[in-house]
Amino acid sequence: MNIPSARPFFAKEDIKAISAQIESILSSGQLVLGKNTEQFEQLFKEYCGTKHAIAVSSCTAALEICLRYFNVDNYEVIVPTNTFITTCNAVLFSGGKLVLADIKADTLCLDPADLLKKVTPETRGVIMVHIAGLPCPDTEEIKTICKERNLFLIEDVAHAHGATIKGQKTGSFGDSGCFSFYPTKVMTTGTGGMITTNDDKLAEYARCLRRYGTSKTLENVIYLGNDWLMDEINAVLGISQLKVLDSNIVRRNEIANKYNSELIKIEKVKLFKVPKNFRHSYYKYPIMLSASINKRKMISKMKSAGIALGSIYDPPCHLQPVYKQRFGFTRGMFPVAEEILERTVCLPIFPQITQEEINYVLESLDASLKMSL
Repeated sequence: MNIPSARPFFAKEDIKAISAQIESILSSGQLVLGKNTEQFEQLFKEYCGTKHAIAVSSCTAALEICLRYFNVDNYEVIVPTNTFITTCNAVLFSGGKLVLADIKADTLCLDPADLLKKVTPETRGVIMVHIAGLPCPDTEEIKTICKERNLFLIEDVAHAHGATIKGQKTGSFGDSGCFSFYPTKVMTTGTGGMITTNDDKLAEYARCLRRYGTSKTLENVIYLGNDWLMDEINAVLGISQLKVLDSNIVRRNEIANKYNSELIKIEKVKLFKVPKNFRHSYYKYPIMLSASINKRKMISKMKSAGIALGSIYDPPCHLQPVYKQRFGFTRGMFPVAEEILERTVCLPIFPQITQEEINYVLESLDASLKMSL
């Protein structure tokens, strides 16, 4: 078998409908800022329960727009080291000073205790990252920390479309939410991103900044912006994917439950628990390996069996070569992230995976673990 770690899903009937809409877009000549982008934004804000949704070219663009709105130039922004490096890069591109924080071993998300240690008079805000599809279990505590210290809170929701805490959707807890629609995500537009917010001024700023910093016309530039527009074809894909997002999440939870029921029998694997009243969207299905397992050897054995495994994120940001060189980060600075992420892998999860493939993954995992002690 050949089983990827992730795969986008478009039903045959959806592909047919999308193709017709793309033909209509090409015939119209309206390739950006048309009715499809407007409809996608409308549907997305209704889905997330926010006042605004602003479509952009990527999650990185969404983060940078929000950071520039909050005026982080020469101010500190705290980010968990367990995230994709573009989250941190957005702070730097916005003129901010990057401050990394450690994570909690049982959630893989930002540790509020370490966050508090990193707050200084120069801190302007926090980026909270929902990992693997699980909303950060300490969201309320982190919100309180930010409110009491007058810090902005941005949610990085690249992993957690449609995930909820007590029914409330991710992207609606902070001052803004930043989504990715990259091909591997729970929903995709090919490339693209979205900002959700209840802040009218942020929404207006984002709409200007995504189009070169212009107001109503290209001759009226009021901010130093960029070309961060989502095009109409991407928006069509987004509309289609949003319609099936909830059923996609249901299917991903079914797959996760199948994994759970068998993996609890395997001694060398520990599962990450989902808190009560949380809906996990299972962008990824992480497991923690026993310290006795040679992870690299195990991954190699799985690859030989035709199974691709994912990670979140090994190495973490502070151990990426560019950051080690630029900031002098060294091993030992964020011990929890270093230990846990070195032992974490992600099993394949996507709506099209079959029971036969799930069984094959589990059988191959068990065999690979036994050969990787």
